[in-house]
Amino acid sequence: MTFDLSDVARAAIEHDGRVMVYGGPGSGKTTLSLLKAKRIIPLLATAQEILFLSFSRAAVRQVMMRCRDVLTSEERQWISVQTYHAFCLDLLRGHGRLLTGRPTRILFPDREKVAKAGFDGDWSRERERLAKDEGLFAFDCFADGASRLINDVGKVAELVADRYPTIIFDEFQDTTDAQWTLVQGLAVRSNVVILADPDQRIFEYDDNIDPHRLDQVKEALAPAVFDLGGDNHRSPDAGILDFADAVLHNRRLPDTADVQVLTVWQSALESTTHAAVGWLFSKLRKQGIPSPSVAVLCRANGLVADVSQWLSTSRTYNGSMLKPIRHDVLWDVELSAAAAQVVASVLEWPLRQHDEGVVNTLRLIARYFEVKSAISNSPIASALASRDSYLANAATLLDGGKLRLRAAKHLYERNASGIVFVGNPVVDWRTARDVLVGPPALREIVQAARFIRMFGATDEIGGRLSEQWDQTGSYGDAAGLVRRALDQGRLATEFRDPQGCILMNIHKSKGKEFDGVAIVEKPYTGVFFSDREDPPHLASRRLLRVALTRARHQVVFVRPNSAAPLVNP
Repeated sequence: MTFDLSDVARAAIEHDGRVMVYGGPGSGKTTLSLLKAKRIIPLLATAQEILFLSFSRAAVRQVMMRCRDVLTSEERQWISVQTYHAFCLDLLRGHGRLLTGRPTRILFPDREKVAKAGFDGDWSRERERLAKDEGLFAFDCFADGASRLINDVGKVAELVADRYPTIIFDEFQDTTDAQWTLVQGLAVRSNVVILADPDQRIFEYDDNIDPHRLDQVKEALAPAVFDLGGDNHRSPDAGILDFADAVLHNRRLPDTADVQVLTVWQSALESTTHAAVGWLFSKLRKQGIPSPSVAVLCRANGLVADVSQWLSTSRTYNGSMLKPIRHDVLWDVELSAAAAQVVASVLEWPLRQHDEGVVNTLRLIARYFEVKSAISNSPIASALASRDSYLANAATLLDGGKLRLRAAKHLYERNASGIVFVGNPVVDWRTARDVLVGPPALREIVQAARFIRMFGATDEIGGRLSEQWDQTGSYGDAAGLVRRALDQGRLATEFRDPQGCILMNIHKSKGKEFDGVAIVEKPYTGVFFSDREDPPHLASRRLLRVALTRARHQVVFVRPNSAAPLVNP
């Protein structure tokens, strides 16, 4: 494949020392870095690799897809693409004992958030103590532990540099303080390539992400700086980037057919959103994309849940019938993991005494609501009340009392009627999940469980469940098996291309690309410009720019007519 490179891009590829490359969405930063890797690969010794680090599994997936376009299959063997978390975890598991004298253990996010919710004191200090004294590392402590290994243990630093003489860092504007310390340590022995877009800095609410990070890089590492400017290879024939930059800089919006802005009365918001998503699919297919991907983006998780219900309902719009639109929701992984364990507990029912199986399921439902409260910015009273109700019903069932919750009664009756599994994990998982269908109180658990993409041909969980069935003819420890596999899988990259309709909040969309994007706003729920941020709402504008530039071909806004204008030039 040939690449149309600017003079700036060519100069960055040819430069032999430290490099920092600026560029907006679709400017070619990733392609440039991989072409630079292609130039370096022939110089590598046996067992050496080029390390490419990014922040999210979605970003890693995009890099892996781009590798197929830029590098030959043989060249791809010489590059390792990982998230920061995965890289740091490998270091801690391999050498963490040098820090604490203990084997490294992991405090996964769902357990950490529950522990934090129940801890009376300064959790950040307790988390640091657990890492330093007990070798128990929460996710946010991975980088700190890894940086101590690199900066304080010379032999470990030499081993890493020997294996990775060149390291590429993606999305550097979002680097935390601990990650920045790690990078400085790695840069002592390895050459570094830093990719950044200052206008995609959307995590300003995190006190550990310094808005002056890129200036710190220039001062500390003195890289050669190359600015790709407004190059746009993601949607080069579209006006999307111009529109996004106008929103960012609060200037007059360009007139482009690639971005449609629909403003409607609040009463028409649901039907217009439904129609707009259907229109996106139709338009993209007419443009020659047979199986388009469409993302529906909202600022708040609550609105994501609302839109999911809107798209699931048949309705009439301007005299036409709109059918439900099948979609996925990119949900909080902790909630999905907790919901998956509820489903897995149903797989265990045939091996348990009647009351014991239902009691275990009720307790795991209680844990789901405990996790739901814990991952929120503040405790959710309704979730905690649900947790207590399910625990109380579990205790009542153990004591032979009468169940009060409709959902608990439903589960008891389904178990009493008998449930049969056939030994096919795909079929049996759906059977177990369908046991939860019915009571409104369990609807969100069913939904969250659907977001676990567990049963691909080489899927870890499907394989483990199949192996267990083959050995025992049952799913004896399904809940524990699912929990352990999901814990491990959270650090793995998901390489599945986005397909169909996918709903998520805007923060989760970063690093992803779609054929079309619908951006939805609702009064009081996920508004773009609120009084909590002073005009010109720069942080919100950066977030909107990220949302807009996820699209390759088409964007449609759906906004209430009471919303503040996108720009006030």
